[in-house]
Amino acid sequence: MSADMNRQWRVARYPKQEEVIGPEHFEWTSEPVPEPEDGQFLVRTICLAPVPAQRGYLEKSHQSFLENIEIGAVMRGRGVGQIISSKHPDYAEGDIFVGSLGWQDYSIQHPRGAEFVFSTKKVKTPISPLSTELSILGQAGATAYFGLLEVGQLKAGENVLISAAAGGVGSAAGQIARIKGAGKVVGIAGSDTKCTWLVDELGYDVAINYKTENVAERIEELFPDGIDIFFDNVGGDILNDALANLALHARVVVCGFISTDYSPGPHYGPINYQCMVYKRARMEGFIVFDYWDRYDEAEQDLLGWYKEGLLINAEDEDDGLEHMPDSLASLFKGLNTGVKICRVSPDPDIFGG
Repeated sequence: MSADMNRQWRVARYPKQEEVIGPEHFEWTSEPVPEPEDGQFLVRTICLAPVPAQRGYLEKSHQSFLENIEIGAVMRGRGVGQIISSKHPDYAEGDIFVGSLGWQDYSIQHPRGAEFVFSTKKVKTPISPLSTELSILGQAGATAYFGLLEVGQLKAGENVLISAAAGGVGSAAGQIARIKGAGKVVGIAGSDTKCTWLVDELGYDVAINYKTENVAERIEELFPDGIDIFFDNVGGDILNDALANLALHARVVVCGFISTDYSPGPHYGPINYQCMVYKRARMEGFIVFDYWDRYDEAEQDLLGWYKEGLLINAEDEDDGLEHMPDSLASLFKGLNTGVKICRVSPDPDIFGG
């Protein structure tokens, strides 16, 4: 495919419920790079961020906060890119832009009121690498920030448990809990290597390997007075084990449920939900885009902590647009450490060397 062509991944078929998402569900195509019309601008993709919700776009019966993608359409995906041609007065050539770019090299963006403003931004002061706009300063960082501090209402000295702690959101949430003065921060991950990384690099107090340890016993041992905040990205048995060990007035922050979201057969609620009554606890789900009008608040804190060296930007990067289906699939296999990033093109030379 030549340099003046726009490479794209289009939806070829919807996966069956038990199928792991992969290249067989997409079609690798190309077409000429489009030209912007009046009121539009052209963005060259630099990095894309696969997230578990993207599989949900391909589920006809899946309840999602975003619409499903039609067969033959370019796969939806959030990314960071550079404007290389513009016919819009508010978006200049060279600006860095974050939004729904799709799994492709180039995309036409056309602002249309609140629908466009929602979850898009022109980056005022870019920092290197630009992938940071998708990780610690992007959706992953903001999700951890608002989930822990707004939904979870974390207070200094409270004890926190985080599932999928080595993932994009979990790796940020544990660090934020530490920065905000949590008493004990415990993460759950799927390998000894990840557990060691959580403790030695990110500052978790303890990490539990759910594949080799008895999670229920370890939680009871580590939280003798109960869990004040459980930040859950997994659901299933781990959620059930956490509910059995809640502290009085605990908060359960439901961010995701990747362990059961696309598994076949009927799904059952947690057996230990009665503990919510015994402990007068609260369980609340949330979507980070509900807090988009407060994104500047999160970005200011996250950027400050990052510059001070208090917050590590943990990324797991694949190289090449051609690897996007595999990048997405890796999230369901527990292969990533940190925020999954797929680099499509190099950062532009805007940082003065």
